Amino acid sequence: MSMLNIGMSGLNASMAALTATSNNVSNAMVPGYSRQQVVMSSVGNGVYGSGSGVMVDGVRRISDQYQVTQQWNATSGLGFAQTQASYFGQVEQVFGSEGNSISAGLDLLFASLNSAMEQPNEVALRQGVLNEAKALTQRFNSISEGLSSQVNQIEGQIHASAKEINAQLETIANFNQQIQTSNASGNVPLALLDARDAAIDDLSKVVDVNIVHDANNMVSISLAQGQPLLSGTTAAKIQVDPDAANPLFSKLSIEFGQSTFPLDEAAGGSLGALLDYRDNSLVDSMAFNNELAKTMADEFNATLAAGKDLNGNAGAPLFTYDPTNPAGSLKISANFKPDMLAFGKDGTPGDNSNLKDLVELANKTFTFNSMGIDASMGDAFASKIGELGSASRQAEMAKDTAEKMQTEAQSQWASTSGVNMDEEGVNLIIYQQSYQANAKVISTADQLFQTILNSI
Repeated sequence: MSMLNIGMSGLNASMAALTATSNNVSNAMVPGYSRQQVVMSSVGNGVYGSGSGVMVDGVRRISDQYQVTQQWNATSGLGFAQTQASYFGQVEQVFGSEGNSISAGLDLLFASLNSAMEQPNEVALRQGVLNEAKALTQRFNSISEGLSSQVNQIEGQIHASAKEINAQLETIANFNQQIQTSNASGNVPLALLDARDAAIDDLSKVVDVNIVHDANNMVSISLAQGQPLLSGTTAAKIQVDPDAANPLFSKLSIEFGQSTFPLDEAAGGSLGALLDYRDNSLVDSMAFNNELAKTMADEFNATLAAGKDLNGNAGAPLFTYDPTNPAGSLKISANFKPDMLAFGKDGTPGDNSNLKDLVELANKTFTFNSMGIDASMGDAFASKIGELGSASRQAEMAKDTAEKMQTEAQSQWASTSGVNMDEEGVNLIIYQQSYQANAKVISTADQLFQTILNSI
């Protein structure tokens, strides 16, 4: 009977191996699937000191936790880099498009002023100045609208990201619960571990996470700075509230039990990128656009106020704006007429003395605190374009690097945990031959047993 038992154990082991291999082949294209392998061991000692068969100890999941963690880190890095590259690319277009160029608008305005130098009383030339001034305000308005659009887009993504994080944490908590229940029965479904890893990978796209495994296959999750997101089956909640310091923006916090923790750009992932871009580059861009608009309007208005118009009146302000949003609200003063441009100072016909002062504004140096530079208005805008262009290129390079790092991390994971179809094909042949050989052992044992019975 020993030969029959050995053959049966081999038959069962071969069938188990064939089943695992078939499962690997059928799931080869499933993202995040970790290949499975049957664990076997020799059973005891036979009558003559040899093994008395093979035992299937179980099916193990081939997974290297270091490689999985590296993949999650690479996913977070790529989420951050892609988001940054996208928004820097957009803002470069907002400032850099020909129709929005403040430098070009200023050049056209100053060119129209120069054209009126010989005939400052000519209404048509004055109207040309008003037309260019109006066109310049529209450039400021357009940039402001583009930046406001980014604010709205970012805020929408922040709210969506908070919902996604909350949903993923609940999903992972449920997986922990199922794994905890399975541990009690002594059998954790391997597909459950893959599904939880996939959920953590989705979470890592949004924020950079630290994962800790305990002895019972449960995971705890925290942000890179240590704020807790998940402990066992208890998940945190990301709360989004209006920012009292800036009504345009929202602020985020983590609610875990009775405790509340701040959440800022250090969170990493795509959410950290959103907050980092919004609170730094976007804020600076908005401040510069407003500062440049205010500087231009105030300087032109102050210079006009020092002169007299065609009617002998003191120069009226050409530009008007809301101090809380200069660039977005900048426009020509209501009912401003060409004859109201104060090109002269003494009121005599053909006087262009104040017009000369207006033209000189093109070369005047101003301090722009939002950029930390002293420059003319046109040069300041050109510097901003250069700054944004450089930031956009750096963000694009960072994205390319992050993509390569993720590809490398995925490749390393696949080399260990992924399904190699060639290898599985060879295994199918080996296990099939093993199954057939063990079937022959059983057949031979049966024939020998029948021969013995017939000889009695």
